[in-house]
Parts: sequence; C-alpha cells; structure tokens
Amino acid sequence: MPMSQATAEQIAKLLNSQNQLFVPYTAANVLEHEGRYIVRLGVNSKVLGAVEVKRVQWYQCEIAHLSVDPEAKRQGIGSRLLQQAEARAKQLGASVARCTIRVGNEASEALFEKHEYHRTVIFLNQRSGNRVAVYQKVLEPVPAESA
Repeated sequence: MPMSQATAEQIAKLLNSQNQLFVPYTAANVLEHEGRYIVRLGVNSKVLGAVEVKRVQWYQCEIAHLSVDPEAKRQGIGSRLLQQAEARAKQLGASVARCTIRVGNEASEALFEKHEYHRTVIFLNQRSGNRVAVYQKVLEPVPAESA
C-alpha cells in the first residue's frame, strides 16, 4: 500500500524533531524513497516511530535516523524498528549494517549497543559541528570453523 502524504509529513516532522540534521527531511523526500522506510503506526495512523534502510555498498546497508515519538518512548518501538531494519538489510543482501549517531545521543547509543553494534570511529561533521560516531554490526557472521 503506498504511503500517504499525511504519513510522509509525520515521518519528516519526527525525523527533523528527533535529530540534529543539517539538511531537513521533507514529505517529498520521504515519498520519493518510501520503500526505504519502516514505520510504526499507532491510533489514528499516528507515526510512533520510523527508520530508513538504504543499501550503500554491495555488502552494506545504512540504518538512518531511527526515531521514536517522545510520547511513545520506552515501549520497545525502537528495538522492534531496529530488528525490522536489520531484517530488511538482510533481504537487500547486506552482511553489515551501519549507522551514524551524534556523540552524546545517549538513548540512540544505548539502543544500538544493546543490539550488538560496535562503535568504530568518531569524526567531526564540518557542516554541523557535531561529533559523529559510526556504529557497525555484522549481520552474517563468518562461521567459527571458517574463521
């Protein structure tokens, strides 16, 4: 079922409000890439959470801007979205999932670490001035006998 304009607007608003983005999302951006989004809806089709999954290399997907509505936090929505994002990444053929998290975003850092993501590097985003950490997780581990 195609994404509605109202849902795309809610997703853009949620992503913009929950992330310090240099380039804000718009409903048009979301609709253009609607197949990349995993969305959790509540009563009256309210967007409770959303995440974007995009293939960036033949072996790797990026899990971008996983966001949960402040009124819906601490209900497991973020964990479920992350699990669904990993499943989508595997469907796209990825063996590695990665994400970037602004250093100091403790809730996001804790969520990804809880799901076995490892911080690999930290860099300075020159445009925003934010320190950003790259987290990665192997989705298809090498079997022990092959290591």
